[in-house]
Amino acid sequence: MLNHTLKRAGIGFLFGMAIGNFIAFIMAFTSSGGEVHFMAQKLIDHCHGEAMAFLMQTMLSGLIGLVAFAGMSLYELEEWSMAAAMITHYVMICLIYFPCAYLLYWLVTLEEMLIMAGIMAVSYIIIWLIMCAVYRAQVKELNNLQAKGLKGTKENAA
Repeated sequence: MLNHTLKRAGIGFLFGMAIGNFIAFIMAFTSSGGEVHFMAQKLIDHCHGEAMAFLMQTMLSGLIGLVAFAGMSLYELEEWSMAAAMITHYVMICLIYFPCAYLLYWLVTLEEMLIMAGIMAVSYIIIWLIMCAVYRAQVKELNNLQAKGLKGTKENAA
């Protein structure tokens, strides 16, 4: 389990770096205001240049991805309910995402952070509801298969 989690963490770090920079790149070209910046000017100023700002953005985006992917291992813990795994994963993501988003000037006000936390919570709830429906359908199918198997066993015994 630990090796699997570490592999996920490594893959998550790479995905996080790629996705974080891709989103920043897209936002740079969709922002209004004339001058195109790949990163927030405040981040560039804070890091004393674009190279360090890019490095910081890349590393922190990778860290978010690392936690997100490593946290997927929670769903494989058989002694945990799906709700417990989802709540723990959500809290883990929030604990890493919001400080990183603040440091990168993605979210700088409490209002922005609360809106993002709400969007994330709604997303987790929707995923949980979908997974409950999927698992409920699988249990129903297994019960039907089991009932057919038992019925066939009784007919064969007679």
